[in-house]
Amino acid sequence: MTLYNIKMSKTIRCKNNLGEYEEVPIEKISFRPSAYGFVQDGDKIITLTNKGNGKVWFPGGGLNLGEKMEDGLKREIQEEAGIDVTVEKIVLVKENFFYYKPLDEAYHAFLFFYLCKPVSTELVADGLVDDEESEKPRWTKISDIKIEDLSDLADDIYPVLNKLRTT
Repeated sequence: MTLYNIKMSKTIRCKNNLGEYEEVPIEKISFRPSAYGFVQDGDKIITLTNKGNGKVWFPGGGLNLGEKMEDGLKREIQEEAGIDVTVEKIVLVKENFFYYKPLDEAYHAFLFFYLCKPVSTELVADGLVDDEESEKPRWTKISDIKIEDLSDLADDIYPVLNKLRTT
């Protein structure tokens, strides 16, 4: 017995890494849980530069199968910024349909953003960042980050950054 007659779309509208929308075939889309860190030290936060669009992003990324969220976040921050952190609390959860043009990959992503505190503050040298898409880890004054600087999900991330300015 069928309780629901669900008509599935053959494509999903995804935002690409250049901020444009594209229709992507559903069979090309993968689930991607991911964790990102707002690593805060006083009035500064670690930012990265997104290679694909030159915009600001934050350390983190996709989790490996069987990897706990906080462990994956710590691994990603170590790879991209070269430091260890203490994960304090979750501050934002977002669902996102994303298409990454350079690799022709699409994701139904679940992004978990955590507030983190650094164990040390010396960031990895630019040439040693272990990531395909992120580069140039920097301590950036939170007040210097403008909404138009953000790579993605700016309308959701910017209010969180504003709250961090006052803490």
